[in-house]
Amino acid sequence: MTTAELITLTRDRFGEDSTTATQVTNAQILSFLNESQVELCADSDVLVSCWTASTVNAQQQYSVPPEYTSVESIHLYRTTGTQSQIWLDKVGIDELDPRKATGNPTKFALWGLNVSGDNSPAFWLDPIPNSSGTEDLECYGRQLPKTMVSGGQAPEVRARWQYALSNGAIRLIYLRMAMGDPTFLPLADRAAAIWANDKAEAKQQVFVDIYRARQAKDTMGYVVPRYA
Repeated sequence: MTTAELITLTRDRFGEDSTTATQVTNAQILSFLNESQVELCADSDVLVSCWTASTVNAQQQYSVPPEYTSVESIHLYRTTGTQSQIWLDKVGIDELDPRKATGNPTKFALWGLNVSGDNSPAFWLDPIPNSSGTEDLECYGRQLPKTMVSGGQAPEVRARWQYALSNGAIRLIYLRMAMGDPTFLPLADRAAAIWANDKAEAKQQVFVDIYRARQAKDTMGYVVPRYA
């Protein structure tokens, strides 16, 4: 579906077949569609991807690219040097080694990082790498969509969720109209309930985790790292 088709679908569902005397402009609909797509992708696994990073000797913190909202898993894959090839365990920030030992990373934690005065989501490696690699970190997470542009960038989510975006936009349209006329509040509530159902269904998407079984947390330290 193109962006123009998605705008038309939203207007048809809203009950306006003409843009000449309208309650909402195409530009406003597009803005609401973009807001809904960001919300959907940030709260579910309908748009997941991966990026690569390189370990740096003696560096523990690594920034997450701004287009990602989560880090679900990290795979350390080295074909030279230590040749470590493992899935890192995801732990809490307070579970990292307080001694800041160095070695081959076996786990990671998420936290914020001050980068030139600006906050950036980041992950901490433990142990701290004692050697540098080249794109040896394969990071998997939820990705934010590109901003839709009328006549240009189309929605990135698949067709099922494109229809859901229309529901999200209609919710925002009714909320906007209710600011001037409270009689629209029941319609806004009904549209919000439909949108909530769409997001609940989206959150049931679990394909992001089917590539490997989850290992129970080894609280006693009996299990060695999971080498391939």
